[in-house]
Amino acid sequence: MYYNRFSMILWVASYPKSGNTWIRALISTYLYSKEGEFNFDLLHKIPKFVQEKYFSPLVKLEQLKRNPLKITEYWSAAQSRINLTNKTMFFKTHNACVAYENKWFTDETNSIGYIYIVRDPRAVACSKAYHTGFSIEKSVSSLLNDNEIGYNGPYQLAEIPGSWKVNYLSWKKKKNFNGLIIRYEDLIDNPEKEFKKILTFLKKIININYDEEKIYKSIISCEFSRLSKMEDDQGFEEISNSKFFRKGTKDSWKNDLDRNLRKKIEENFKNEMIELGYL
Repeated sequence: MYYNRFSMILWVASYPKSGNTWIRALISTYLYSKEGEFNFDLLHKIPKFVQEKYFSPLVKLEQLKRNPLKITEYWSAAQSRINLTNKTMFFKTHNACVAYENKWFTDETNSIGYIYIVRDPRAVACSKAYHTGFSIEKSVSSLLNDNEIGYNGPYQLAEIPGSWKVNYLSWKKKKNFNGLIIRYEDLIDNPEKEFKKILTFLKKIININYDEEKIYKSIISCEFSRLSKMEDDQGFEEISNSKFFRKGTKDSWKNDLDRNLRKKIEENFKNEMIELGYL
């Protein structure tokens, strides 16, 4: 399907509950399926970076469990080990692209580029509350927390998304390797246009075939309603305690978010929301 010019990482990055898995589904279906037909196993082609197997060769996982932020000391080494495979690999992350005690999450020595999907933070707050079982108030609080940390797997490996604003700006300002920012809302409105934008971006970094028929089939196969039905029929291993593919709409937050919480989000993220067309 394609060959690589570089043995480096390509990130599919976002704040949690912003459409990351949908982007992974589209890319993996187009690049790794034969006929443009999605199945959940294809998502393994774009795995989460924060997993035990990428860190266990470097440090005892119990140390990371006792001191979650110690994982930042091994970000670069884990990525360097991945790049020893001599092939470009996609990875999912919710990490902000920031430095912690002068240790950057990633840089141009390990990464060739990123696709970042951003979503209206009001919608993110509602989706996160449903997905985690948090109250909407707690979800908004985590959205505003510049030091927010998430945990993965039995060893509770730390992922550091920060606030919605910190996460978005950290990737947007990363100028030393290639990046593309996609709005979740644009993907809903015009999936063909936005997915072609993604493939055009990837074509500049890795050599891929541009197949109109397979693009169309991949988009149809990854329609939100189809993913939701597949989850109902087959289950989905990345789920926590709720349905993962729920609504896939833009404006449901208008019914779920009260005025005070809406105002809180809009005041904190005003500049970024104006820039992105959310205000």
